[in-house]
Amino acid sequence: MTTSEHDIKTSSRGALFKLRRSPLIRATVAVAAALALMTSASTAGAESRVSVSAKTVSAVDARPNDGSGYWPDFSNTGYANTPANAGGLGLGAYPGSLTDHAANMSASKPLTLRYPDNSVISFKHFLALKVVIYGDNLTFVGCMFEGTDPNDNLIQIYSDNNVKFLYSTFKPNSYSMPPGNDGTVSSSPTKPGTPFDKSWQLVTTMKEAVAVMDHNDIWGNAGLEMTTGFPGRPSTWTNNYIHDMADTSHDVYHHDGIGPQSEGDGGPMIVDHNTLASLGNTNALALQGDGVYDHISFTNNYVSGWGYAVSIGVTNNATNITVTGNIFSAELEQLYGFLYGNIWGGSARGSTWRDNLIQARTGDGNTAFSTADNGKYLWPTDGDSHTTDYTG
Repeated sequence: MTTSEHDIKTSSRGALFKLRRSPLIRATVAVAAALALMTSASTAGAESRVSVSAKTVSAVDARPNDGSGYWPDFSNTGYANTPANAGGLGLGAYPGSLTDHAANMSASKPLTLRYPDNSVISFKHFLALKVVIYGDNLTFVGCMFEGTDPNDNLIQIYSDNNVKFLYSTFKPNSYSMPPGNDGTVSSSPTKPGTPFDKSWQLVTTMKEAVAVMDHNDIWGNAGLEMTTGFPGRPSTWTNNYIHDMADTSHDVYHHDGIGPQSEGDGGPMIVDHNTLASLGNTNALALQGDGVYDHISFTNNYVSGWGYAVSIGVTNNATNITVTGNIFSAELEQLYGFLYGNIWGGSARGSTWRDNLIQARTGDGNTAFSTADNGKYLWPTDGDSHTTDYTG
């Protein structure tokens, strides 16, 4: 752990970061049941990539917004790219425009949404200082949430069990595109991105709802503080484009992608085939507590930038962790390394690290790697590239 990263992880996060809910229950679900859930989610992710598999591009040769469509990017996430029957709900494709939730919405006023349990909300535009959502087992499809609420939530979710966001966009209202991102890179390679005073900070589950996040476009913020999962119902993140964090010139924010989750004792959790790319000071996968993380699956993702790009706990006590098939790209500047503290329990703790590759090209921002490292295997124990895969 470097002094800088330690300071970032333990310094005050402001009022929102001090918010604490009841501790997450450590997953004790049987291994077979958890693996079945993870397999099901991974299969769903694979189905979304069927069209890509027929192309000649490979994971290590592709980048977001390069025209290949291999990775989640502007071409295949967010409300405007909603296909027919998204989520198997029988809805039509994006109709060409969104319907305003209300005529008098404003980025300076909060907005409270109350829906009957099990509602499906589709192709709606929500503009607010903060959107507060009540109702359980809600599904949002092809929606846009935008606003400006620095150091606070764009969305607060009061749901007991489940909430889903499919093909939705979460953004600051002042911009149509992230500052510095012209649509040809995964995320802006220059600072500061969205300025602090025009940003939003978090989407937060205020109760114990487990989120399903699929094909969403999320930017201009500093994290997603959502429950990591409970036995038998994992938190699921598939095919999302999480990029262009806000205010990357300063340390007012902790720049997290999925997270922060600061207590530990989290899981099960499935994170499959997402783009997690941004300049920033902490983690794309921000599991930052010292409690046990159990049954976390981090597979087939494109990861670039951040401080330490992936954090799965800050002590060596995580169990049943699967990290496979990821591309760790040198595209963006990185402050420290790809895995926080090179902490990896390995097979002794039921964990697997396999087929994780370095992607490096001329001119990339992460100068710790060069084109000689491209296509080589990343090892968790030393953070270096190797010609053979890790087997521990």
